Amino acid sequence: MRLYEFSLIVILFVSAIELTRASRLSVSGNKLMFNGKSVFLSGVNFAWNSYGYDFGNGQYTANSKTILEQWLAEVATNGGNSVRVWLHVEGDNTPNYDANGYVLGPDKTGTLIPDMKSFLNSAKAKNILVIFVLWNGALLRNQNSINLYWDNSKLQTYLDKALTPMVKALAAHPALGAWEIVNEPEGLLYNNKPDANSCFNTVPIANSGAGWTGKWIPMKQIQLFINWQAAAIKAADPGALVTVGTWSQYSQTNVFSDTRNYYTDACLIAAGGKTLGKLDFYQIHTYTPFSASAPFKVVTSTYGLNKPVTIGEFSASCSGGMTIQQMYNYAYGNGYQAAWGWQYAGGYCSDSRATLDLGMLQLKGKSGSGGLVNFPVV
Repeated sequence: MRLYEFSLIVILFVSAIELTRASRLSVSGNKLMFNGKSVFLSGVNFAWNSYGYDFGNGQYTANSKTILEQWLAEVATNGGNSVRVWLHVEGDNTPNYDANGYVLGPDKTGTLIPDMKSFLNSAKAKNILVIFVLWNGALLRNQNSINLYWDNSKLQTYLDKALTPMVKALAAHPALGAWEIVNEPEGLLYNNKPDANSCFNTVPIANSGAGWTGKWIPMKQIQLFINWQAAAIKAADPGALVTVGTWSQYSQTNVFSDTRNYYTDACLIAAGGKTLGKLDFYQIHTYTPFSASAPFKVVTSTYGLNKPVTIGEFSASCSGGMTIQQMYNYAYGNGYQAAWGWQYAGGYCSDSRATLDLGMLQLKGKSGSGGLVNFPVV
């Protein structure tokens, strides 16, 4: 083989590697990027078809595959590019716990990872990115899952036996947008609990409504729970993005007198000690009554955050009078990096699928300063 032929092969090989690295969601400053372009994630929460039973132990094929794929097609038709989907939820179906609450694997029958990969492949075919939400903090009744916040040895078995195998198996899949550690962990919070360390002191949000589940888990334990899982994800797949779905701006910014950002790099590392255990972008949920600091009342820069900010849950039915078109437009035009309306499955404060489709249609084809909305997921 001649030298120039060998050099050409090397260049092509390196170019292929770089293209593979680029073709996934990434972060640049306060922007979300895909394949080198600034993008806006316009989509919906599914968030489930069968609560806690969409993936694993044969449930995907038996219960949810057909419906979730139909929903993906509907999202794509209406110009959406991303969906937020819940995985373990409360832990009733997955992961696989033993009798003492230690994790043995992703699930009992071994279908969880293939189920997730099948869903990602279907999403990729429709040019849709997926945010997998691991846990639910808005409602948590499974004691084995609650114990993961209190017993680090049990949490470690989840990292070793379930989370790391999932992340490694799905690493670099172009349709995998991000891993969300937990939805609305503030529901579990021991609120109004003083601490000398401002990262753990929840007095500033005492009147916010946090802690509605009555589980009384200190903020430090919640932060450790996030820090350890984020670090495990980053160790298994350094290019993966990680987020947390905060229930409101109250726990996501330091700008206002009744708010505190508990999910800064410094706070997460202070709680859990793992330097890799950080978030790549922030996510805020918002429903009426909107305070003056709510996402649809301010521009993103108001929060003074140094990472992309997304709106992970909202609905016209709980907006105080905004239309769904106005809400998607507001998110796109005011610096937010994503808008995921709540939710295709229906329920309290949910918009209908038809309404959510109108919101995504409002942004279909946009490529302005707010970011590119429709792009190939390859």
